[in-house]
Amino acid sequence: MKKIVALLMAGAMMLSLAGCAQKTTAEGGKEKGVKIGVSAPDLTNVFFIQIKEAMEGALKEGDELIIQDAAGDQNKQMNDVADMISQGCDVILLSAINSEGVRATLEACKEAGVPVIAFNTAVKNPELVHCTVVSDNVEAGKLCAQALADALDGKGKVVEITYSTTEVCYNRQAGFEEEIKNYPDIEIIQTRDVEKAKSDYSQPVMVDFLSANPELDGVFTINDPTARGAIAAIKEAGRMDEIKVVAIDGSDEGKGFIRAGEMVASAAQDPERIGKTCVETAYKIIANETVDANVVIPMSIITAENVGE
Repeated sequence: MKKIVALLMAGAMMLSLAGCAQKTTAEGGKEKGVKIGVSAPDLTNVFFIQIKEAMEGALKEGDELIIQDAAGDQNKQMNDVADMISQGCDVILLSAINSEGVRATLEACKEAGVPVIAFNTAVKNPELVHCTVVSDNVEAGKLCAQALADALDGKGKVVEITYSTTEVCYNRQAGFEEEIKNYPDIEIIQTRDVEKAKSDYSQPVMVDFLSANPELDGVFTINDPTARGAIAAIKEAGRMDEIKVVAIDGSDEGKGFIRAGEMVASAAQDPERIGKTCVETAYKIIANETVDANVVIPMSIITAENVGE
């Protein structure tokens, strides 16, 4: 672990002079505006695009966001953050690809004196971040379980497409499983993690579920992109009428699935509020103000009844 941190710091030091140069103006040597780094796990996901846009909207004039897309690659995220340190970022906003594996990256930030705000998902070592901004993901899982149970009239066989390497997705699964216990006639018959929480990875998992389970009534997916893959597989199998799908995000894409009758419900996050809160908290940290260690954003459920609201 120390060796990894050392490598990260070495990479940051190589560009430190450039970072310092960027923090001064040509006249008078005064510092430029605040520089905030953002490491997102997947900027092809509408949810993270909305967070990014909210962060940009909350930024003060003259300040800068340095945004990097880790594209689901933990090593790239590590290198991206090292680059942000070298560029002289005052605060780094990070949504970890792996809640435990991100530790070396967080330790590098601590050694460099750069505070970190974890967003979207908590990390296994919260002492290494100044603040965590997340949705109530356990509640999101419970809301999905209730919606699926209603759609199935309280009975049936269901499967789960999960991604337990991040705290956020683990909590969603835990909430779903906790709530579904209240429906004794609903049985979870299979659960499988995807390599990445994207449709390209969830679709083959759903194909396997369909092949193995001629009797299948419902699917819990970890987010709207994994729901996309599950729905595609169900469509190809000609079983849309018999299998109900629920997901988490409440994105525009998820709402489209609900309007089309392809998904029962999506537990809605508030990406605009998450993004705005992260940037506002970053400014407070820079100003040496006290910030809450944990900020939890409430969830809601979107169904056919309220999708147009």
